Amino acid sequence: MNNRRNTVSPTPRLVVLVFIITLLAMMVAVFDRPSADGGTMDSGVGAPSVLLWTMMRSGSQMSQHLLTAPPCSFPTEEPLRHLEKQDLNASITLLQDLLACRISAHPDYLKRWMNGSHGNDPRVKILCQAFPRLCWDGKLVDALCRASCLRLVRVVAEGLALALSFLQDSASNNHIVHLVRDPRGMLSSRRDLQKGRPNGFFAISNLTYFRNEEMDVSVLCQRYRHDLTVATHLARHHPDRYTLVRYEDIARQPHTETRRLYSFMGLAYTPLVASVVSKHTLGFYQTEGKEHPFSTSKNSSGIVFAWRSRLSYSEVERVQKECGDVLRAYGYRHFSRRQYEEEAASPLLPLPASWAAFLSADIGDT
Repeated sequence: MNNRRNTVSPTPRLVVLVFIITLLAMMVAVFDRPSADGGTMDSGVGAPSVLLWTMMRSGSQMSQHLLTAPPCSFPTEEPLRHLEKQDLNASITLLQDLLACRISAHPDYLKRWMNGSHGNDPRVKILCQAFPRLCWDGKLVDALCRASCLRLVRVVAEGLALALSFLQDSASNNHIVHLVRDPRGMLSSRRDLQKGRPNGFFAISNLTYFRNEEMDVSVLCQRYRHDLTVATHLARHHPDRYTLVRYEDIARQPHTETRRLYSFMGLAYTPLVASVVSKHTLGFYQTEGKEHPFSTSKNSSGIVFAWRSRLSYSEVERVQKECGDVLRAYGYRHFSRRQYEEEAASPLLPLPASWAAFLSADIGDT
């Protein structure tokens, strides 16, 4: 007698049925989701579309996980990574189509989206990889996107100026969450990655993650400065659809900051969201190891200022000279040698209430 258990594989009909049930559940979540003030959102408003705009090694992956905690959210990671930088029209078109759930209009991108290393929406990727025929024309991806309660696209490859066009239409439900990080911490993280820390975690070693100009302090500070000029304009003219958040604030007060961002996006901060935030910021659920360069579950408050033990004061001093206006505008402390070496003061100051006006006085509004 054969005592082995028979394994039953799901039939295509069953898979489609499960998908339809999931899609209907997501649609119910969209139309009946509570608003930030506790009421029910009007289905005519449409799901919020959010551009999480930042730079590499700014804590953006962890921030994305926090903002897309609801199961009905639809995230897309770094879609501009493979586009030519000078083709701004193609970048704008792709982002517009992603926010409008016209993903099937870009078959080449859809192929990378399904097979690439970035997770994007895990439900869709798992279903498409198991049953590719369902995703041949991309309609499944479009449908799940349209049924979502939040569409979020993370952008790290372009300056903030590209985001200006997405807030011009007052009838749209587009929002921009502008994530910044202390330039000293970002530079330290990039150097740590470039010097080979991932080698112990990946089969491929000696990868080059950044171009030479992306490791140059002057170039990095110029990017910050350009983005800050645009941020001044957005904060003044679109205060209801643009918000600034510092990575350090998320790391130190994750629930407070994430709750504020959910209110900004028009979504409820539910117990499920709170549990996801705790999972990613308390460090109790680390599966990759605390030294993994791309870990998103960590003791965020304990490591947010780890760069102070990695950068010499001469390196810090150069960043302070190159990025002085940026540091002042965003509430990052300037260190003297004695303060830095004795670790007598926190790098983080309160964000100036009028940071946009402060910045304007330094470098001019546009």
